[in-house]
Amino acid sequence: MKNLFKYTGAVLVAASFLTACTGSFEDMNTNPKGVSDEELKQDGNFVGSHYVPMMQSIYYNTSGGNWEYQLTQNLNADMYSNYMATATGFAGGVNNTTYALNNGWNDYCWNYTYNYVMAESKKAYDKYKDDIDSYLSYDAINIICRVLAMSRLVDQYGPVIYSHYGEAATGGQYDSAEDAYKTFFSELSTAANELSRALNGEGAAFRSDFDGSNYGGDMAKWARLCNTLRLRLALRVANYDAAWAKTEAEAAAKDANGLIDSNDANFAITGHSFKNPLYEIANSWSDCLINANLVSILGGMGDARLSKYAQTNASGEYFGIRLGVPLNQDLHDIYTAGVVSHIYLKNNQEPAILATAAETYLLLAEAALRGWNVGGSAEDFYKQGVQASFEQWGAGSADAYLASHAQPAGYVDSINPDWNAPAVSTVTPCWEDATTDEERFERIATQRWIAIFPEGMNGWADLRRTHYPKVITIFENDSQGSIPTEVHPGEPGIRRLTYTIDENNNNPSGIADAVSKLKGADTGATRIFWDVDKSNF
Repeated sequence: MKNLFKYTGAVLVAASFLTACTGSFEDMNTNPKGVSDEELKQDGNFVGSHYVPMMQSIYYNTSGGNWEYQLTQNLNADMYSNYMATATGFAGGVNNTTYALNNGWNDYCWNYTYNYVMAESKKAYDKYKDDIDSYLSYDAINIICRVLAMSRLVDQYGPVIYSHYGEAATGGQYDSAEDAYKTFFSELSTAANELSRALNGEGAAFRSDFDGSNYGGDMAKWARLCNTLRLRLALRVANYDAAWAKTEAEAAAKDANGLIDSNDANFAITGHSFKNPLYEIANSWSDCLINANLVSILGGMGDARLSKYAQTNASGEYFGIRLGVPLNQDLHDIYTAGVVSHIYLKNNQEPAILATAAETYLLLAEAALRGWNVGGSAEDFYKQGVQASFEQWGAGSADAYLASHAQPAGYVDSINPDWNAPAVSTVTPCWEDATTDEERFERIATQRWIAIFPEGMNGWADLRRTHYPKVITIFENDSQGSIPTEVHPGEPGIRRLTYTIDENNNNPSGIADAVSKLKGADTGATRIFWDVDKSNF
């Protein structure tokens, strides 16, 4: 049975700036009362203790400090997805949000994923690897968590250390992003088979108290997530290799364990003292606000979900801020004092939702539009996806919306009219308005982008891959020419993050190999392999 860790050695040593945090992993996982591994095996803690921190680390908030998430995702993917923007002039207003990539921030995502998700994943595997048949569900869930986290990392950077993970702290050998995806698909196939066996009574059931998600140890739901993740990644490579994508998508859609096709099976990180970091970043710090594009697109189309995504401002209106506008402290104070809409989160206990039925249906809609055998028509899946999203957010019936011909609106900033921008998209919710496959695809991709909110990592990847929705791009570009403001009208120029300072300093040969596999310069303008510059149809 293939497993990534069968081919790796010792666990990757923590990067230098996180050494103090990660160096104590073994101490944290050793019972201070001297309970032996054999005693821990009796109640499953021997293996299970690694799962909650691994799952929480997928959303970068193991310690509950929130700043971890701000640096690893919020100040890159959440902004680049065009879900969020900031009124805070970080680093004098020259930072990620103006395409001046800040490695002091962006290195955290790379290091955090390795030092927490991958480290915990391997520790768990090392404890059951000699008896996998007794731990089928544990191995499957380990694989799913690892692939979910590392696919996000590939989508941020490109080539990563994966199949050779753990061989060295530095000098690690990189996989091309394409090869990493091939491994992801192989591992997800293994996980699906293991969960099928586990659901038939083989091996120990995964215990609910080891589950850092809302699934509570429900292996049937984990099996659905496995297939849905496989479907997501399959569509991500569709423009790169349609035959490869078709094979993986059809396999996921046909698996007997099914997909996430109802909102009660949506996947989220929650519980075990997990705090949703967006709440404090958006509501206490006011560093993370609603993006102008979210209001332009949803507001213009009369989308009822806008009231579920954003709070009204002091004037009772929805108002977003444009990404990359020049800000100082005075402007920050003006915009955050009742002008810009905040993200609507009730409290810091809100689950961090990472996969939904709405996304599943809209992935199936695209697959059906491409002529793949996934069990339905593009139009039906499209309408099911939009309705599922409305129901997920408590926005009522989507029937009137799906018949609407309303289009995105332009952006108007009453305080700084120089920041105004016309609408760049004419897409409508109504399926019948489309006359070509590309127009139908634009509807599917736009609705999927809306449905994925607020998960910026997935949203940014889908925006880059599909080129939709067309968005009002950043106002000010401080990349010194290394990243275009837009590559096509309405398509942002930022395509990836650059490699870390630690890797450049300590693994120069590895970085050289990574960049050769990236097939472009180590800049934010170079595309990940699946990000193909061509029409979708």
